[in-house]
Amino acid sequence: MERRHVLALIGFSTAIGMLVGLVAAAFTWALFSAQNLFLGGLVGYLPPGYSGENGVLHTFRNPHPLALVLLLPLIFAAASLFGHNRGLSKIIASFHQGRPGTLGEKLRYALGSLAELGAGSPLGREGPMAVLGNWIGDALGRRFLPEAIRGHLPFAGMAAGFAAAFHAPVGGALLAVELFYPGLVLEIGSLGPALIGGLAGFVVYGAFWGYQPLLDLKPLPPHVYHLGFALLAGALLALIGSLWMLAARQVRRRTAKLSFLPRHALLGLAVALFAVFLPQVTGDGLVWVELAASPLLPVVFILQLALARLVLLSIAVGLGGYGTLIGPALALGGLFTIALARAFPAISPDAGSAALLGMGALLAGVVRTPFAALLLVSEMGGYAALPLTLPAVFTAYLLTWAHAYPEQNLGDRRLAGVPYAGLRCGELPFELEAIVRDGERLAPRADEVVRADDELIPERGG
Repeated sequence: MERRHVLALIGFSTAIGMLVGLVAAAFTWALFSAQNLFLGGLVGYLPPGYSGENGVLHTFRNPHPLALVLLLPLIFAAASLFGHNRGLSKIIASFHQGRPGTLGEKLRYALGSLAELGAGSPLGREGPMAVLGNWIGDALGRRFLPEAIRGHLPFAGMAAGFAAAFHAPVGGALLAVELFYPGLVLEIGSLGPALIGGLAGFVVYGAFWGYQPLLDLKPLPPHVYHLGFALLAGALLALIGSLWMLAARQVRRRTAKLSFLPRHALLGLAVALFAVFLPQVTGDGLVWVELAASPLLPVVFILQLALARLVLLSIAVGLGGYGTLIGPALALGGLFTIALARAFPAISPDAGSAALLGMGALLAGVVRTPFAALLLVSEMGGYAALPLTLPAVFTAYLLTWAHAYPEQNLGDRRLAGVPYAGLRCGELPFELEAIVRDGERLAPRADEVVRADDELIPERGG
């Protein structure tokens, strides 16, 4: 690469990262404001915040059941009017097909996410931050840089969004690159701009929300006999992650006849009903990992919370809720592994180490990003748990058989219809050339519902 191109990439990656950091800081402020309005003001319950940002502020009173059941379905239904979920799945698919999304599409997704996350959705805030970062990087690259190098800038924008969401600039950069490629293949050329964007984005974001780790987890040095626990936890989380994805697909199939608005209203009702009995299911759940790692919470409650979140997240993913599952996957893995460590203390590491290895393992399994998972949890809690996190992450990565983003395999000529069964063709995150059904090649219609036994032929990339 020519020197002038290198300098241009460094300068633009830095500028994009700083701009995305500012946008992410504003989104975080808007999200906390929405939570204060919808949950704190109208419902009477406010989930605890991250200790690394505004502190673990929490109202311990129970929410008003009637307010939950009446308001949340309305808020979620209104959020659905912003349009279909065009989050990370759409960006991954668009990348492989060479079809960048529009600003309007990504803004609608961000606004829909703001409304639903503010009303207690169990999905994660990192999605809209990364999606907006992707658009900023793509738009500036198309405007100012030659075609040969501008394709690296969306990675810088996404990395800044992830870095802000998790207070992890290096892990966020690796996540932004690794998401787009299955297996253990990385696009090395985009990693440099992503690292620059992630670091610059977190510098700006941290000026508003702090530079400390998002969670206060302090693992102790492990012992050799803890290796068995790490392998066991990795295998268990591979099973849990696969069941999560399969359950989400079942929800999607069984609600295939519903249009987008009633699906989101149903999601709001599900969140409300769960929150009536266990209000701790609201939000992405990451802060509960920190609280569960302390002696404050009994193991029975931790397990109940993990199981309830698993069911609710299956419903949320299956119904197409706004937001992403990266943060919730970290939380779910941490909660289940802490419960396992509390149940078998003789063979288990400390709760902080158990939380970190579980967080990384579940994320690596369902999202197919083992290296990013290792870096994310290491930046959250330090490297003391790395000897245990490493085997847990790759055990889960190898054993998980159902994944969150099958669009990572869009380079294949044909895709199985199983992951998309229940979606209409117009709701798929990629452009479709044809459907092969019962040996017959069919032209796709926007309202045609994908079946599990279909074969999907994506359009070739532009």
